[in-house]
Amino acid sequence: MSTNDVKSARRVLDILQFFAATRAPATLSQISAGLGIPKSSCLALLDTLEGDGYAHQTAGRYYLTRRWLNEARTVAEHDQLTTRIRPTLEALRDELEETLILAQRSGDQVVYLDVAEPDRIVRFTARVGQQKPLHASASGRALLGAMPPAEREALAARLTLDRYTAKTVKTHKQLLQLIETEASRGWHVNLAEHQADTLSVAAPLVLHGAVLALVVGAPLDRSAAKADLIGQTLLAASRELTQRLDSPTPAVPAY
Repeated sequence: MSTNDVKSARRVLDILQFFAATRAPATLSQISAGLGIPKSSCLALLDTLEGDGYAHQTAGRYYLTRRWLNEARTVAEHDQLTTRIRPTLEALRDELEETLILAQRSGDQVVYLDVAEPDRIVRFTARVGQQKPLHASASGRALLGAMPPAEREALAARLTLDRYTAKTVKTHKQLLQLIETEASRGWHVNLAEHQADTLSVAAPLVLHGAVLALVVGAPLDRSAAKADLIGQTLLAASRELTQRLDSPTPAVPAY
């Protein structure tokens, strides 16, 4: 793939996110200015989207069509991984009354694959596709902890360890020691290391060779005392999922 193809793909995603944020039709000038790209490039992308039925315009204003929704729904309904784990996320959400997240590593970040939020006014808010730092999140440390030690150390060594709060881990040595300690008990706890008023707890989940993490996000003051109980619950759920979904199919005896 060429550099221009990568840039075009990025700009298409930027257009999608622009309309998701503005929630209203916009002129070419507004879109171009909002995204900081030349009008000519913006027009070429919009013409392509319009020609393929992903955008339309009325009175000189562009908006996206429902084709995005229809195709995204079809893709989501056939995501075998998240579809099979979703019932467990929802059951844990109802049991713990906190936000449940399925996460995976993407490069040097954590990415949320699925989110199940409780019906509570005060809750940990998350969205699918959201990214978190590996070093300052329970999900990130759970994912790092499930890696082979040599790979973990190589990846940890290149992390920048950005500071988010006074509790954010400061050194690579401290990070690796923390991961090892938490991995030995089976779950990882983040107490106000990324956001001062939130807690996250995560347990690794390995399915078909893919390393994932089951994560709970919650307000710190409500759930700090229950962190280990949450961790034990996530660990048990992870083991149950692995046994149920990752076990080889028994051979059918021949008669």
